[in-house]
Amino acid sequence: MVKVTVELSAFSHSTELEDRVRAALLNAVPAELRPRLSQRVSAQRVEGYYGNVVTVLRVLVSGSAGLEVLRYILCSMGRTDLEILLATVSSRIEERRARLHLRLGKQDLYLGKVRLYEGGDVVKVVASFEGLRGVELVDYLREVAKSCAG
Repeated sequence: MVKVTVELSAFSHSTELEDRVRAALLNAVPAELRPRLSQRVSAQRVEGYYGNVVTVLRVLVSGSAGLEVLRYILCSMGRTDLEILLATVSSRIEERRARLHLRLGKQDLYLGKVRLYEGGDVVKVVASFEGLRGVELVDYLREVAKSCAG
């Protein structure tokens, strides 16, 4: 059995409303998990590069809920984004630690859309897989993506 742990994180800059960034972060998880997970979002204040205050919002989801979040993210993507993800999945995997790295558009998430994004204004998703490595992990992700059609 594969154990999936998903960490979602986002920066809330001083020019943003923290509640909106929190909403974007939580929109990356299934609606039924949001009330419970909203209580577990941590907020850490740090100093930005130019001395401005940045709040790092983070939530960790593991076990069956971790797999549920991963499946929700993949299944909520548009077909093109999912195809891009699957075509580039090996470059998004940190093999030594069996982790998948995704960047989702923060503004898109706030609006309820799950989209890959390569810019800076993102919700970072790091999914860790206990019990999988290399090709097994790629195959596992393809199987999860296939389950979206059904």
